[in-house]
Amino acid sequence: MGNNIEQRINELLSKMTLKEKIGQCNMIEPFFLFDSLNKEKGESFDNILDERFIKKLLNEYHIGFLLFGGISSLGNDTAEMWAEFIKKINQYNKNTTRLQIPLFFGVDAVHGVNFIKNSTIFSHNLGVVSTWNLDLVKEYAQVVGKELETIGININFAPTVDVARDQRWGRVYESLGEDPYLAAKMSEVLVEGMQSTGGVGACAKHYLGYGESSNGRDRIPANLSERTIWENHLPPFQSAIKAGVKTIMVSGGDVNGTPMPASKRLMTDVLRKKLGFEGLTLSDWDDVYRLYKRHHIARTKEEAIMKAFNAGLDLNMMVADVETLEIMEKLVNENKITLDRLNETVRRVLKVKLELGMFEKNEIDVFKAIEFNGNTESKILGERIAKESIVLLKNDNKLLPLSKNLKSILVTGKTTSSKSRLCGGWTLGWDSAKEEDLNFLTILEALKLKLPNCEITYAKDLKELSEINLDEAKFDLCLSVVGETPHSEWLGDSMDLAIEKEELDLLKAAKETNLPLVMVSVIGRPVNMNWPQENLSSILWAYLPGTFGAEAIADCLFGDYNPSGKLPISFPKDGNQIPVVYNARRYTSAEIYTKYDPLYPFGYGLSYTEFEYSNLQVLDQVKLGDDCLISLDVKNIGNFAGDEVVQLYLQDQYASVTRPIKSLKGFKKIQLQPNETISVTFKLTEDDLSLYDEDLLWVEEKRKIEIQIGSLKKIIEII
Repeated sequence: MGNNIEQRINELLSKMTLKEKIGQCNMIEPFFLFDSLNKEKGESFDNILDERFIKKLLNEYHIGFLLFGGISSLGNDTAEMWAEFIKKINQYNKNTTRLQIPLFFGVDAVHGVNFIKNSTIFSHNLGVVSTWNLDLVKEYAQVVGKELETIGININFAPTVDVARDQRWGRVYESLGEDPYLAAKMSEVLVEGMQSTGGVGACAKHYLGYGESSNGRDRIPANLSERTIWENHLPPFQSAIKAGVKTIMVSGGDVNGTPMPASKRLMTDVLRKKLGFEGLTLSDWDDVYRLYKRHHIARTKEEAIMKAFNAGLDLNMMVADVETLEIMEKLVNENKITLDRLNETVRRVLKVKLELGMFEKNEIDVFKAIEFNGNTESKILGERIAKESIVLLKNDNKLLPLSKNLKSILVTGKTTSSKSRLCGGWTLGWDSAKEEDLNFLTILEALKLKLPNCEITYAKDLKELSEINLDEAKFDLCLSVVGETPHSEWLGDSMDLAIEKEELDLLKAAKETNLPLVMVSVIGRPVNMNWPQENLSSILWAYLPGTFGAEAIADCLFGDYNPSGKLPISFPKDGNQIPVVYNARRYTSAEIYTKYDPLYPFGYGLSYTEFEYSNLQVLDQVKLGDDCLISLDVKNIGNFAGDEVVQLYLQDQYASVTRPIKSLKGFKKIQLQPNETISVTFKLTEDDLSLYDEDLLWVEEKRKIEIQIGSLKKIIEII
């Protein structure tokens, strides 16, 4: 901490009253509080900008953090409305509060500035990770951070950096996939990009183990060994901390019997003492109260608050429960939360506010906010990510790419004419947006633009398909778009991973037309794809691609872009196969062995062209502590230009502890023209070659490892 910042913190802290300090430690959702005060407390505020209401927030409650939940809506949800609102709150805070400590404003901008109309809606996280393009992902996070800053938002409750180890979990589409190495790399650039303006703090969430519940349901207890915690779930948080993340949100679930908001071991001993995190920890929605009401580890709400803060929680997302402020004051006065502990949190709050330049911030420029809303840079990046995320799962008989000279095609599926289904949950609301609030192309409209001379017949559902006279129609092929109902959090939990019945029935009916059939999936996470895999020749997987998803899908279908996405998560054959992850720990014998046999494996994805790997070069031995240099040649031996993700895996031949079947330890995305050859190099550091030993110490051991890149393999020895 710089001397100047330390001095300013000391000055402010010495002037703050107990109530002012407590106000800095709690987060209020103003829309919920407005309703609560009017309906339950008998107040009569006109609206959320009523100065009497703002006065209560800032002068009576002394709140230092306003959050806006997924269902919050501000007027017509334009950039102008948001900028004007935050500007007015800031002005009131500056003019009427004693110490003029600036306010945090926090939102869930999890796939773009997804709460403001006309902003670019990007692909959700799993699609973003499917690009395997770190530079592109960082640019995406940068443009989101810039747009947030123009409207006055200074804390973004993103990125979600959960490692999803159970495909049934409803939030898989928000995760960074199943692999800790890939998740860590993505986490680092997402945080760096988001915070690159210097005025917005990222929030890595949900710490810890949220992506590995015991039965695939959201917030169900996670039973995790220490090895699982350190190997699988901590790496993306370690990377976020390395990137300087300002805040970390703890999950509302419990790990090994202790709910995260009350876990001193994980919040303080691990996160702060071992990982060196110096920023702010905050709870998720109402989760401190839930220690009492849902987890039943506290006899009273008072005890729940005491447990959370004494465990190391800094900010309580209390939503609208202002009684919390009085309870906390009582706890401090009774020394059940010490003044030193309270001051520790307040110091952290002030430090982050100073680091973000909030005390020196100029007044919000509303015209700039309007101008930057849905800016050109975000549109370009939104389209690039949508294209690069798309995975070609199957292309037998080379049906794809399609010819632009098609005369007549049949298109099925209600997702074809839906904009909200391209975006999924957390779009202009908690779950899904209204169609009329979204202003971009549907897949059907994009197809019509791509094929101006083609007759396109559209059947939204089985009824409309049954009304088409297939004997008279002369269709060249059928394109069936399969989607899902937008969802958020637990609403997406799926025990069988089934495609929605209505969607699968229509796909099967499309197959019965006996036309050449292409399936396009607009589904955010793995589902049971056995029937499509067995019965269809061509399948494109587009995730939840957002604003430019329709154009991206059309470009991939007709060869204007060659699909290059690779799966960041395994596709089980069905829900009964779970757990299925590519890096399960290995056990081998003639009778019993660790089996990895998904429908589609981690890292999988086809192309319209073919790539040949050759000339793997690496020394036979590498000394402990030395870097291991690896090179190989990759050649495009097909007829299309294309991008390839070169993936490097390690397989331990032996070690002091059991090791994964294989582990991703490097990847590079390259572009090649037909017949072009590129030499690709990797450098494995001591860190890349290290492992957690029996005592969970991070060490490099002498051993043999097999390097695997594509079909190329070589065993080397660490000496």
